[in-house]
Amino acid sequence: MKDQAFNSIENFIHERSMLCFQGHKRQVLKSRLRERLARLDLPDFGAYLELLKISRREESALLDLVTTHETFFFRNPAQFRFLMEKIIPALEEERGQAVVRSWGGPVPVSPGSVMKLRVLCAGCSTGEEPYSVAMSLLETLRYPKAWDIEILAGDLSKSCIESAEAGYYEDERLKGLPADYLDRYTERRTGGVVVNDEVKRLVRFCPLNLGNIVNGEDFPCTGDGVAFDLIFCRNVMIYFSVETQQRLVDALFNHLAPGGYLFTGDAEALHIYDHDFRTVHDAGCLIYRKMGTREHGQAV
Repeated sequence: MKDQAFNSIENFIHERSMLCFQGHKRQVLKSRLRERLARLDLPDFGAYLELLKISRREESALLDLVTTHETFFFRNPAQFRFLMEKIIPALEEERGQAVVRSWGGPVPVSPGSVMKLRVLCAGCSTGEEPYSVAMSLLETLRYPKAWDIEILAGDLSKSCIESAEAGYYEDERLKGLPADYLDRYTERRTGGVVVNDEVKRLVRFCPLNLGNIVNGEDFPCTGDGVAFDLIFCRNVMIYFSVETQQRLVDALFNHLAPGGYLFTGDAEALHIYDHDFRTVHDAGCLIYRKMGTREHGQAV
C-alpha cells in the first residue's frame, strides 16, 4: 500500500511537470518526500497523497521539492568563453551589417528594429545562469545600451523564481564570479551581494513548466511565435524520459531563431536524438546551432 501511494505521488508529479524519476533519482525523491512528511507531521505517503488532492499550496511545495537547485555563476566556463569570444561579436557584426545594408534600400530600417537580442534560460533555478548571461552581454557588446535585450528566465520552482528576482547571493555562492564582475555588477550586503539594477533590468523571471512547452504551449511572458537568439537549457533534460527529451529538443529547435545557438549541460549531448541542429565543434563544449539566416532581425 505504501509503494502504491508513492507511485501515485510520482504519477501526480509526472502529470503536472513530465518529470521522470528513475534509478537513484527515485530514491532521492522518496527521501525528500519522507522529510516533507515529517515536517507536516503526516503518518505516510497515503496521507500526503490525500493532502495533495485538496491543496494547491502543497502541490506548489511539492514541485519546489522535486526540482534540483544546484547552480552557480558562469557554470561551464568554456561555454561562456565561447559565447563572449565568438558568438556575441559575430551577432553584433551581423546586426550592424544588416542596418548598413538597409541604407541602400528604399526604406532604411531603424537600428532599434534590428539590434534586438532574445535569450531563454530554461530551468534557471536561483538565477545565477541568467545573471551570468547578462554580465557576459554587458562585458562583450561594444554599445550594450544600443541593444534591446531581454533574457527570459524561468523555472518550475516558485521559491527559486522569488530568490532569483531578489538577486541576493551569500558569499559562499559567488564561486565562479570574477572579482572585477563583483565590483561592476553587484552591491555589497551583509554576508553577500545583490546583483545591481544594470544587470537585473535585462532579465525577466517567470514560472516555467517545460512540460507545457513540450505539449505545444508558448513560453509564458512572450508574444506568440517568439524566436530566441540564444537558448540555455542545461542540466534539465536529464530529468525527463527519453521520449520527452526528444520532444523537448524539437520544441527548443522550433523556438530558436535561424542562426541561433542552444547550450546544453555536460551530460546532455544531442547525438542520441533525431534533430537538425549543427554541432559547433570549434567550441570544445556542448553548443549547437540552428542553421539559417535572418533579414532585418527577422527569421527567414
